[in-house]
Amino acid sequence: MAALCAALAVAAAAPAHGQALPQPKASAPLSTLAGQDKPPLRRLDSPGSAVAPQAGSLGLGQTPGLSAGANYGAPVKRQKLPKPYPPRRAPYPPPFSPKTPLPALEPYKSSYLAKQRALRLRSTYAPPGQHLLAPAPPPVTVAAEPTIKAKGKPKVEMNPYDPLGVAVGSTLLFPFVQTSGGYDDNPNRLSASYNPRGSTLFRGEGGLRVKSDWSRHSLEGELRGGYSEYFDYPTASRADAQGAMTARYDLTTDTALDLRGRLQLDTQRPGAPAISADQSSVYVVNRPIILGVGTQGGVTQKFSRIEVSLRGTYDRVWYQDAQYSNGTTLNLASTSYNDFGALLRTSYEVTPDLKPFVEGTLDKRIHDSPVDPYGFYRDSTGYTIRGGATFNVTEMVKGEISGGYGQRNYADFRLAELRGPVIDAALIYTPSALTTLTLRGSTTMNETTLAYASGVLTRSITATLSHDLMRNLNITFTGNYFTNDYQSSDSPIVVAAAVASGASLNVRERGGSAAVRLEYKLTRSITLRGSFTHEQLSSSFRNAGYSANVYLLGLRFQL
Repeated sequence: MAALCAALAVAAAAPAHGQALPQPKASAPLSTLAGQDKPPLRRLDSPGSAVAPQAGSLGLGQTPGLSAGANYGAPVKRQKLPKPYPPRRAPYPPPFSPKTPLPALEPYKSSYLAKQRALRLRSTYAPPGQHLLAPAPPPVTVAAEPTIKAKGKPKVEMNPYDPLGVAVGSTLLFPFVQTSGGYDDNPNRLSASYNPRGSTLFRGEGGLRVKSDWSRHSLEGELRGGYSEYFDYPTASRADAQGAMTARYDLTTDTALDLRGRLQLDTQRPGAPAISADQSSVYVVNRPIILGVGTQGGVTQKFSRIEVSLRGTYDRVWYQDAQYSNGTTLNLASTSYNDFGALLRTSYEVTPDLKPFVEGTLDKRIHDSPVDPYGFYRDSTGYTIRGGATFNVTEMVKGEISGGYGQRNYADFRLAELRGPVIDAALIYTPSALTTLTLRGSTTMNETTLAYASGVLTRSITATLSHDLMRNLNITFTGNYFTNDYQSSDSPIVVAAAVASGASLNVRERGGSAAVRLEYKLTRSITLRGSFTHEQLSSSFRNAGYSANVYLLGLRFQL
């Protein structure tokens, strides 16, 4: 404080410009300067002065011509601060600095930091006066570090017991073999007047399903065949088979070649009206085989939403002779025939889920022998016109339904026209993932050798309900109803001739079946199956009706 006061006093007494600054004696203590009278000041450049200015001794900031100012006080020592306690320690271990550091952590999308960042992005990248609904992406000059993807949840397999198939390239094959045994109380489907007897049976069945997985073209098909051996009734043993195949070859986006094939192997029951003997004491002792194969080939062209298909058709049907109990033979092989035809179908896609269509078929049947065993000329020409639609209402309801009219004209004037409405339908209803209901209806015009009968108009409807009680336990109910109308001429001449020969006119049959099947899947490849089937038929033809019950239990092996 004393030094400060002295400095102020010197400044107040400073001479004018051009005069030397006064300087106190170096030996004078600070107390003298503060409390005693000040001695008279001298000029530093006057005679007798102890200090004279030297050339080049001007201080920083001094004006030329003035002497350097003196330091009027002792230097102030810097205050020493106490050392920190406890003393700071170097970090251990030293910070890790890898050559390739990991990207910076990103906050969770639902965290506070992420929400704040989204708000900043909205305000930064939104146009003036507008707000973005979603966070804008960072500028292209900023490299966004990718986030580490979270491991997804494992997919739940909907059908863990379905076969996987065998892959051959990009085509899957699903082979299977099935064996079963049981009891049939009427193997030959005979009328009660013949006192049918039951028999134990063994049935073997095998098949193959094909499904392609190609980016273009398509191939799908299924073939199955079986044989039933009756130990107590060997003459009732029989074979059966059926198959269908569909192939498509895409020439262009709008043009494709179509090829379809089918196969059917069945046997006639001894009590059928077409092979029944005139005498009640004579009956058929074998099961005559009927084998039919057919194919369709053509082209399908699309014109925007219109699709036109033109195919040629060919079918071949073989018949086996029937053997009677009295040793005679009914020549059915001569009734085998070839069927040549053409099919034209036009459809229009209203929506992807609705496609109405119109279809017409024209064909001609030529038999190996122009005359059948009863002297009738059975060569014929026929046509069928139908209209319908394929639809997919929802994921639960889809299918196809059609209706129309069909007629066949025969070469023999004694055979009336075989005609009638034609109705076909296929409907699949899936109310839940565990339940499926399938409805199918069909109408066919079949050949016959029954005297004075033109043919058989067969209509059938089948309903199948399948329900999964557990993932590997399924129960299936099946119901079927069919009618067979053997149409005959109403001409008085034909009626009189039929009565004279004892032939039956306008024979009608009504029948059906009901079945229940239970499947327990042990693994993907092994399934335990059990079933019960009841069949019933009533006929206006003598001794043609029957009733039968079949019980089966077996194993199914599949890949």
